[in-house]
Amino acid sequence: MLFNSFAFLFLFLPLTLAIWMLCKRQWGLRPALGWLVLASLVFYAVWDVRYLAVLLSSISINFWLGGRILKARQQALDLHAARWMKAGIGFNLLVLGGFKYTYFLLANLFAAFHAAPPIDPIVLPLAISFVTFQKIAYLVDCRRGDVQRHNALDYLFFVSFFPQLIAGPIVHHKPLIAQTRADDNPLFRQKEALITGACFLALGLFKKTILADSMARYASPVFELARQAIPGGEAAWQAMLAYTLQLYFDFSAYSDMAIGLALMFGFKLPVNFFSPYKATSIIDFWRRWHMTLSSFLRDYLYIPLGGNRHGQFMRYRNLWLTMLLAGVWHGAGWNFFLWGALHGSALLINHFWHHVLESSPTLTKLWGKLPKTIAVAVTFILVAFAWVLFRSTDMTSAAHMYAALLQPDSGTYLPALPWQNLAQVVEGLLSTSPDVGWLWIGIGMAVVWFLPNTTELLNYDPSPNIAITPLSEKRQIALGIIAGTCLWFALKWMAVRPATEFLYFNF
Repeated sequence: MLFNSFAFLFLFLPLTLAIWMLCKRQWGLRPALGWLVLASLVFYAVWDVRYLAVLLSSISINFWLGGRILKARQQALDLHAARWMKAGIGFNLLVLGGFKYTYFLLANLFAAFHAAPPIDPIVLPLAISFVTFQKIAYLVDCRRGDVQRHNALDYLFFVSFFPQLIAGPIVHHKPLIAQTRADDNPLFRQKEALITGACFLALGLFKKTILADSMARYASPVFELARQAIPGGEAAWQAMLAYTLQLYFDFSAYSDMAIGLALMFGFKLPVNFFSPYKATSIIDFWRRWHMTLSSFLRDYLYIPLGGNRHGQFMRYRNLWLTMLLAGVWHGAGWNFFLWGALHGSALLINHFWHHVLESSPTLTKLWGKLPKTIAVAVTFILVAFAWVLFRSTDMTSAAHMYAALLQPDSGTYLPALPWQNLAQVVEGLLSTSPDVGWLWIGIGMAVVWFLPNTTELLNYDPSPNIAITPLSEKRQIALGIIAGTCLWFALKWMAVRPATEFLYFNF
């Protein structure tokens, strides 16, 4: 089920929310959590009920493994706890690898003998990558002693809570479960949580339906053409920039809607985006883009590999390997492998440059005089070039796109849209004309560079069990108008265009 569908917005969400409130008021929080788990499993099963068994089996095994780790810790059997943790990590990686990488590995193996693989591509169970990381984090947290309450209902809620089930943000057991104590969670008694959540939902819906899906109309056809031929230079640049904005608005929209939906039920989720295209370097970019993934990779991969504890060379090696594995996690293909390697290499250069600046005060002073806009623009273009690998279906497509990006082409110009009336303007904006595409890209650039992000706009504090700060009356009215307008436009758009999946459903 999609957040951007009428079935979700006008059937599943109001029904689930109404019964949640009724259960919580009449029978208490634990029965209400049970209802929320059941609703979340239905939400997942709507996509493909066959994979619900896979999800529940994996949840059951990981809950059992977590219990073994905690029991070993209680008995001071640290070696046994470590073994159970490694077994659990191995099990989760095996499941993920079986679904996600089996076909890729077989295809490359059989290609060496000029033969076709013996199996067809495997349809991935929805959310397998995010759920796998979340369950691995839980097992490691059990081993570290960060899990205080271990019961089936808590664990089911932690893993299956529908706002973050499909595409994150990646949450940890401790801060989420800490919010299930009614006496400690002020959001259960705050109408501001419901109102702020609705604003997040409306703004996220606008990002997805109006901005992300509009950008897709100028990116997808060119990337499809690149599978067979080299597109024109202008078309390639437009497609690259359109996809760069599409991916941001699409994933940012999901994360905003996830935060909003969780708030409506009285829970806080972590922030996943903080204006990443305003980043002044690749290091800064990864502190802003998919923040929960960056934190996971740092805490559960980079630091266990040794982090920066064994000298500069090992630090750079660990950083590069972490980004390489981040690329592989996103998808089974050489393009994702190369995307991870490219970002890893860029991070190494960025860190090395910081080291050079630290050793030269004069160079640091000169570097500090450069306009910030130059650093932002260079970082944005580098990230956009890397997204070509991310979007391409294979290396041939990527090569065609890069060839087109580097070849000269005719100039571009902004379109002269008919402005006589609103209907003509809307008709023009719905056009797939390349000229209109540049206008949409200009709008997208203005949004990501000059407007506050949703977290800033709504003054959202992700700290658990902290009340929502009431806004001034004037600010409430302004935000209400903004959210209401965004919701109205989004619903009107949804009425004439079919709902599309979020891009990270593919990962």
